[in-house]
Amino acid sequence: MQIAQTCKALLRPIYLSVLGHRNYRRFAIVGHARTGSNYLLNGLRSLKSVRMEGEIFAGHNREIGKHFDPILSTFFRKERRRIKASGFKLFYYHLMPDEWDKFLAHPEFAVIHLTRKNRLRTIVSLDIAKATNQWASSQASVAEPARKTVSLDASTLIERLEHIENQENLARERFKHSPMLELTYEELVGNPDEAFRRVSRFLDIDDIDVGKIELSRQNPEGLRDLIANYAEVHALLANTRFAGYLNE
Repeated sequence: MQIAQTCKALLRPIYLSVLGHRNYRRFAIVGHARTGSNYLLNGLRSLKSVRMEGEIFAGHNREIGKHFDPILSTFFRKERRRIKASGFKLFYYHLMPDEWDKFLAHPEFAVIHLTRKNRLRTIVSLDIAKATNQWASSQASVAEPARKTVSLDASTLIERLEHIENQENLARERFKHSPMLELTYEELVGNPDEAFRRVSRFLDIDDIDVGKIELSRQNPEGLRDLIANYAEVHALLANTRFAGYLNE
């Protein structure tokens, strides 16, 4: 078995160089961490017609600001004929300004802009993931609520909310001339069948089978149960334009 797998791996580049193609749809899932990107990625990976990479430009895969060109060049490799679309995840902070300029010089990329209406939930989910080191989950692996409680720094919270909002608007400006599908976390988890139908139409691929996605929502609890200093956060946001976030 091991010998067969090794031979297959050695022959794959030769096979692709002769019979492979580059005439597939290129796309990126652009957004902020904790907006449903793992769920969307797994849905796309369920299709044999899609090659879906992860965070190819993230800091855990390279030194930020370096190796942009060779990484992108590798992404453009030849693929099997059945591949109709090829994409990866790209968070706002994965690229330096000059790298964003390089990426935008490739108008062939379609963009799925993934956001979350409740940006406070984004921050809470991010801080929980950092504290528990749990970035994706199945039903069996969701952390216990007691382990997921976090305290938010009230002195920087509004700045963090505004920063996410500004990054979303900057992405819309950057890709205003590119094919772009706006999709929210709330749409993705609230009506996944319709959300994935929209994605399928946008990428011109077969419908995604939602039943094959094994990931589940990690933090379904109310914000009162997830934020240790909820009273302080409530007092801070209650009379601001972010007050609506507290209602979920």
